[in-house]
Amino acid sequence: MLELLMKYSGITAIIVYSFILFLILKFAPKKEEEPEEEEEVREAEPQAVSASPLDTSDEDAVVASLIASIEYHNETHRNVRVVSVREVR
Repeated sequence: MLELLMKYSGITAIIVYSFILFLILKFAPKKEEEPEEEEEVREAEPQAVSASPLDTSDEDAVVASLIASIEYHNETHRNVRVVSVREVR
């Protein structure tokens, strides 16, 4: 048997080293992966703006507030509430 090992020493070394490498990789302590931090969703803080009722006779303001609330809902996928409407000129 010793003669066979001497005759095929290169192959024997490769097999032994492969087995040792396998054992090292199998039983090596694994690093725990830290989960990626999700973006923190900040709740909107109430502002010191007095909420005035929407003038329903102004169709442009009503349509603008509806479109803005729908767009914001589509971006955030959360419930949306219109707090105030201001005209920008």
